[in-house]
Amino acid sequence: MINYRLIPLSFTSTQPLIFVGNGNRDFGLRVAKHFPGCLCDIKIERFSDGEVRIPTINENIRQRDCVIIQTVGITSKGSLNDMLVELMVLIDTIKRASCKSLTVVLPIYPYQRQDRKPCSRSPISASMVAKVLKMQNVNRVICFDLHAGQIQGFFSFDTLLDNLYTEPYFINYIKNLVIPITLPNLKRKRGESTPYQYHKYEKINMNDLIIVSPDEGGVKRATRVAEKLGCNVAFMYKERCKVNQVSKMVLMGEVKGKVCFIIDDMVDTAGTLCKAAEILKENGGKQIYAGACHGVLSGPAIDRINSSCIEKLLVSNTLEIEERFGKQEKIDVIDVSELGACAIERSLTGSSISQLISL
Repeated sequence: MINYRLIPLSFTSTQPLIFVGNGNRDFGLRVAKHFPGCLCDIKIERFSDGEVRIPTINENIRQRDCVIIQTVGITSKGSLNDMLVELMVLIDTIKRASCKSLTVVLPIYPYQRQDRKPCSRSPISASMVAKVLKMQNVNRVICFDLHAGQIQGFFSFDTLLDNLYTEPYFINYIKNLVIPITLPNLKRKRGESTPYQYHKYEKINMNDLIIVSPDEGGVKRATRVAEKLGCNVAFMYKERCKVNQVSKMVLMGEVKGKVCFIIDDMVDTAGTLCKAAEILKENGGKQIYAGACHGVLSGPAIDRINSSCIEKLLVSNTLEIEERFGKQEKIDVIDVSELGACAIERSLTGSSISQLISL
């Protein structure tokens, strides 16, 4: 796990009660460490038929600021829908105990890719999740890297949504990226007409770097990162023949001789990512790296990444990685729990969260 201290921590005397669900408990416990003595000793259980059971809560909740941290996504403890029901039952429990305020931290917003109607008679599931949270009178929702920023429009003044960007962590990773440099060696074996090649490792030169968006929807994200790094940007035009399957992808930009860093909000089956990496290599990309906030990594994703030309894939710990797959040579995991802790503290004290968004 890679840790970067990017935010000056200045926690006040705020003492919220923090509840951590079964979804990615490691992330929730890492956030809770920033609030000593605030973690509620509760672990959600199940009845024999699978119904969610909340054990007796010993702490007094009345007129306390409460925080629930629950990753509603793919996890080793159950399905996305299992984690969503857990969250709803826990919210109901805390609201009935007369809490002062309730903040829900969703490291990954569930159903966020269904944010509009792509065809007739289709749902807008991201809006449905927002309605359920509002109906339960949640005061604030904090999440990381929304698939579409417009999802914030599904929330109102009664239930506010803060969308945190993990880009600063990726920028810091790129600045410290050490890559192999191939140089000629003048020593030759007898009878050989070409010199040896040997590798030297150096920090990446920003003039040799290009940030790549794998689709049109991520161009703004890639442009923001490229501007902060002072390098160029390219993007892919993508067409899908069906869900999780790309039929056509065209590169827009010059990548020959460049170190390419593909950046996206999430990696699911890794089909788009690996196809983009292949096209970059075909167009003269020297080395291919990739980064995404949410490592969904479902289905054949791990096999695809391991057999691809990608040198390293960087993902955050908003979803379980090592718990599901163990350590993977091609995958680096970066800890963003500090950002979540700062957002919680600032939301409860009235400090500016925009400073975290514009890091």
